[in-house]
Amino acid sequence: GPNHACMIALELEIPVMIIPKESSIFCAAGMLRSDLKHDFVSTYATVLDAADPATFKKLFGDMKAQGIELLISEGIPQNRIAHIFSLDLRYVKQYHEVNIEITSQEINRADFGSIATRFHKKHNALFGYSLEKEQTPVELINLRVMCIGQTAKPKFQIEAYDGPDPSKAHKKNRRIYLPLQKRFEAVEIFDGARLRFGNKVVGPAVIEQVNTTTFVSPEFSLLVDKFGSYTMYMKTHEETAEKRILN
Repeated sequence: GPNHACMIALELEIPVMIIPKESSIFCAAGMLRSDLKHDFVSTYATVLDAADPATFKKLFGDMKAQGIELLISEGIPQNRIAHIFSLDLRYVKQYHEVNIEITSQEINRADFGSIATRFHKKHNALFGYSLEKEQTPVELINLRVMCIGQTAKPKFQIEAYDGPDPSKAHKKNRRIYLPLQKRFEAVEIFDGARLRFGNKVVGPAVIEQVNTTTFVSPEFSLLVDKFGSYTMYMKTHEETAEKRILN
């Protein structure tokens, strides 16, 4: 499929397009950089003040243990596992539930008072009113645990400056159709895998890769940045754009 480009504005509102070299596999790359997350939920319908502390702690403990076991089976060491605990709460006989994040200390202490206080404040922030003064009971609906396995993140590699000449990446010339000019023209074809930091490709040209193809239209030039990504800019803004990209 075609490359997905990000349009940004530099100084003097110069339009440029940032085209990551691996943009066609962004979804897969994003998955590799994401933490593993598993959500667990247990329903425990009761008035919050009447909740049994032992049951409250056991339900959270069981979900936490399930999450740890699952993440370890997926190759995450225990010292890289984190948890987020929360409750779904609402006023008795009302419809809207509010999710309140709580701490492990509040779970161990079964500190329903501090939890209810935060619920009143958040309900007021979300819906514009609180029934705290009316002493309306708070109802507990669900207990939730998000188990997070923190994965090792790959680092971006910075390339050494190679100069503007892209000739080492040149493959051949080939006739292609230029849409705006409405004609066929022989243009340079480059191997994207061999382009390096500082290499400049003047449009019209085509950059071919195993996973995508980038077309540099006649009005644009393209410069490879230190991360190997392509920055495409209008030729009329060449000096300012190149100064910003190379510094």
